[in-house]
Amino acid sequence: MRRIFFFFLGMMLALQQVHGQASLILGEKSFTLEENFSLSFVIKSTNATIEAPVYKFPELPGLRKLGVSRSKATEIQNGEPIYFFTFSQYYQAANPGSLLIPPAEVVVNQQSLKTEGFALQVSPSEQKEEVVEETKAQIEDLFKGQNSVFLAVTSTQIQPFVGQGFTLKFSLFIPDDNVTRYSFDRNDIQIPALIQKIRPKNCWEESFGLQEVKVSKVVYKNKKYTEYRFFQSTYFALDAKKIIIPALSLQLLKNTEKVVFTSKPFVISPKELPNHPLKGKVPVGDFRLEEKVSRSQVQTGDTIRYESSVIGDGNSILWEAKQTESDYFLNFSHLSTQSSVFPYGDKMLGNKTEKILIIPSQPGKFALKSYFNWIYFNTRTAAYDTLRSEAMLEVSGQPSDLVLNTQSESMLVYRGIEKLVADKVIGYRWIDWKQIFNAFLGLVLLWLFILILKAKK
Repeated sequence: MRRIFFFFLGMMLALQQVHGQASLILGEKSFTLEENFSLSFVIKSTNATIEAPVYKFPELPGLRKLGVSRSKATEIQNGEPIYFFTFSQYYQAANPGSLLIPPAEVVVNQQSLKTEGFALQVSPSEQKEEVVEETKAQIEDLFKGQNSVFLAVTSTQIQPFVGQGFTLKFSLFIPDDNVTRYSFDRNDIQIPALIQKIRPKNCWEESFGLQEVKVSKVVYKNKKYTEYRFFQSTYFALDAKKIIIPALSLQLLKNTEKVVFTSKPFVISPKELPNHPLKGKVPVGDFRLEEKVSRSQVQTGDTIRYESSVIGDGNSILWEAKQTESDYFLNFSHLSTQSSVFPYGDKMLGNKTEKILIIPSQPGKFALKSYFNWIYFNTRTAAYDTLRSEAMLEVSGQPSDLVLNTQSESMLVYRGIEKLVADKVIGYRWIDWKQIFNAFLGLVLLWLFILILKAKK
């Protein structure tokens, strides 16, 4: 998963100079039979939405076309958001070995994107059957007594929390021991009409962008099936209203005879989130934090680059950019924000990456968890949770404050404060005790002066 994320991130960074035009990106040229080769184009725009482009990916010798996925990433440049839309065609190799791919062309909105010929290296590996990952209850109901061809709409969640992602798939399953020959009948007309019946209302949609049938092998209780997947999208319910998935009927040809297969209807019942001041304002899902600190032991005045990536199966677009406020100890400068949504397996993953520049002003030991934390609703624990930074900064050297020197022997009264860990200090404004002391001393001198004047009289 990390490899996929950094692939999308690398594409985004590499194409920052492109405006309004599509650019072509080739995926990893060395992969195993279990992996796929990808050919992608990226469109950079200042608009948060774009019209769906008209595109055509080429046929590549020795490779079979799978589905097309899309992702969207955001980066803040000079205080303004820039959006990157990525469309990726996946290809699967039939056999291990070296493949010589001739020059190819991808057409995007009548723009021709050409690539020179290249070589692919496909390594052999043990083929593993894909295991269906729907909820256990639905798997039992889906495959129970199914010894022949059947049509199914499935969901990864039947009772998701409001805001939690659930993935709908529409597929035809044919047992490998089936002896009857079937063929599709005008799928170009049937499938789009059926997909419109699936899409639930009151949901945010993140589509996997399947434009062709995805064929894969699945196994359930040692029985093998070939799955023909027509549709796959992840949805995030906006409220607790029930979502009704209707029965769908698909017509096939059995030799020359027309036969119809019908899926079972079912209901998705979103659950309300527990009451909380941030209810409906934070992401819902299962997230993890990845962070990088350029240096953890520095001198005052040095610059540190801090990078945080919050990754999970929830809609991470809801993460707000960290507006960390500078204090007496650390100065923060926001460099960039990047958000992306991309498919991984049967899930739609989200990522929010932020880069922040840190300049320490005072020596001491600082826990960044006091400055960087992310609140969300954890679907694993069914409770509100917080991701906190685990990074620590050890700062030495002279204070940058020329008025108050906390290292000076004459300022012992202040030195206990700087030894406090940052998470005990954060939230309080630094009080310039020296100025208060000077003011107090001035008042004492004024009082003595008045007493002297009175004594002379």
